This record gives sequence, structure tokens and C-alpha cells, in this order.
Amino acid sequence: MLEVKLSKNLRKSILQGHPWIYRDAILPTDAKTQLCHVVDSKDLHLGWGYYDAKSPIAVRVISLKKDKPDLNFYFDKMQLALNFRSYLDKTKTNSYRLFNGEGDKLPGLVCDVYANIAVVQLDGQGAYDFWPKEEIAKWLLKNANVDTVIARSREDKANFQSWGKEVEEDVIILENSVKFKVNIIKGQKTGFFLDQRENREYIRTHAKDKTVLNLFSYTGGFSMFAGFGGAKHVTSVDVAKDALDYATDNWVLNDLPIEKHEIKKEDAFEFIKTTQEKWDMIIVDPPSMAHNERDKYKAMTKYTEVFADSAKRLNPGGSLILSSCSSHISFEEFFAMIEEALSKARTSGQIFRVTGQAADHPFLHVGRELRYLKFFHLILE
Repeated sequence: MLEVKLSKNLRKSILQGHPWIYRDAILPTDAKTQLCHVVDSKDLHLGWGYYDAKSPIAVRVISLKKDKPDLNFYFDKMQLALNFRSYLDKTKTNSYRLFNGEGDKLPGLVCDVYANIAVVQLDGQGAYDFWPKEEIAKWLLKNANVDTVIARSREDKANFQSWGKEVEEDVIILENSVKFKVNIIKGQKTGFFLDQRENREYIRTHAKDKTVLNLFSYTGGFSMFAGFGGAKHVTSVDVAKDALDYATDNWVLNDLPIEKHEIKKEDAFEFIKTTQEKWDMIIVDPPSMAHNERDKYKAMTKYTEVFADSAKRLNPGGSLILSSCSSHISFEEFFAMIEEALSKARTSGQIFRVTGQAADHPFLHVGRELRYLKFFHLILE
């Protein structure tokens, strides 16, 4: 059994429940990825985790108990996660996040359910090597009301394993009674941005009789809910043809009026900078560009610019919806970006809503950096 010894005093942080121990906080080891016993500098027990041979996060803590965790320990955590998701009405929403990694005390392990298919995604090579994928798949097939389990690495989508019934790449799902066609093999994240579910529903309640622009639309999530909310017209802009094809299919799948939806295959940054058209609501949800601290300030500059350009293209009293999934950008930094963007656009506004990821994407009270999704609704002068 590998024993990992701390070189820094992190005892309080770990006992409070923080799941990450960085490499510079432990004594060096050349061990492979495996379960490990974590002790402090005085050789006193702290907990159990898995040592990751390749990640800057050297250990992800799994348990603080004295007994070594086993499969039944993991299965108990999975059952707790499943019990929590019982609040969802599966007749209206049959797709949700079942395991949210550290947020469900299953570090590095993500599982999203799409109708009768579970997609397991491992966060990094260490998680992929550590978690017993076949045993997890068997548990899901038995307990999660799914017929198929697919396990894939976040870094290599082409590399996946499957258990249970064979399925096509595309599956039709329900989210708050809206239908979506999702590619569970090649799609972003595990196929769809499930974390925006509650925010998409919010758009439905505010889109009536408005002209709506959805920048970085992907497969049209916000567009569909704007359409169901009674939007006068919706424009979806994305640079990816495949994503726009899905957005078109999803609009048709939901029997929404064809004439009320326009697709534009363009770079969203350039489109909003050069267009002269104006809208009543503009949704700006760019992809994460801050993959690490080194990239953060470059990404913040880019976000601020597109937020400012979008503010200029709103009709008076229009709604500006700003969002970001960049975990390296904090809520306070996001507020600062909004202030700068509105200053550049020579306007001001009121903030009507500040929220984050859906309730099936929990985070730990000592891991606020895991509260990654930011969603702001502003009404501008």
C-alpha cells in the first residue's frame, strides 16, 4: 500500500473536506497511479485517496475514515448521489448528471445519464487508470435504470468502452419536456451541457415576443427554450457546422415554426463585432478559453471584448445574458469583466439574476473553485 506523506501542513484543509493535494505539498514518489494512504508530516492518519502519477493534483482524497475504502464504499457514495437526483421528474427531464466528481465525493468520476444511457467520463489519465470502470458499469446497469454504459476519457473521446445494449451515437433526450438530439460519443462534455438546464428554463420565461440572438449556440440549447418561450425570432450563431446541423434538427424535432429560426455559420466573435443588426435579447456563452492560470487573463480580455460588442447590439432596455464555464475565472472577476464591458459599450445596467450550474452539479463547501459556471442576466439602459 502506497503511503503519501505531506511536506506542508494541510491537515486542517483536508479534515475540512478539501479533496485536492498538489504535488508540491507531498514528499516525492515515483509510484504509479493507485489507492494511497495519506499521512501528515508526523505520520498521523489523514485519509485515503488515489495518487495520480501525472497530474499536478498528486492526490484526490476519497475518504477520511481509518478503514481502507473498497468497492462497497464507492457504491454507497454512488447510491447517495442517485438518491439526491430523485427530485427530478424523469417524465419531463430524463437526462441529468448522476456523479459530479468531487462534488459527490467521487473525485475525477463524472457520469451523465441520457435517457437509458449512462456516459461515464474520467477527468484525466489518473482517474481513468484508478476507477474500476467495469464494476461501475455493472452497478449503473443494476441501479440507475439504464441499458447501456459508455466510459470515456475526457482527453480522448475516440477511446471508449461500453457495456450493455449497443446504441447509436445519437440519442433523443428530454429536458423540461423539450427534445434534443445528442451525440454521446463526439459531443462536447459528455454530449450536452446539462449544467445549464435551469438557466435554459429561465430563458424560456423571459423570451416572449423578443428577438433573440444566441451566440456560441452549439446545438441550440438556449435557442430551443427561447422558441418555446414565445420568442418572435431566434438567431443561432456558431462556427461549427455539425453543431448547427443539430440545432436545426432540434428545432424541427420540437415542431417549432421554421420561419422563426435562423442559422448563421460564423465566428461569433467576428459576427457580433461587425453586424449592424440589433436584438431584444442576446445570449453570450463562449467556450472555456481559460484552461489554466496562464491563459486566464488573455481569455478575460477576449470575453470582455465580446461582452462589450454584444451590449452595443441590444435594443433599448434589452436583456444581456452572459455566461462562462471557465473555472479559473471567479465570480468576482466575472463581475469586473462585466463592469469593464459595459464601460466600453458606454452603457449601464441592472443585474436581475446571478446563478451557476444546475442542482445536479453540486460542489463542496470547501471547494468553491468547483463552482465554475457563471450565469448573469442584465437589463441595459
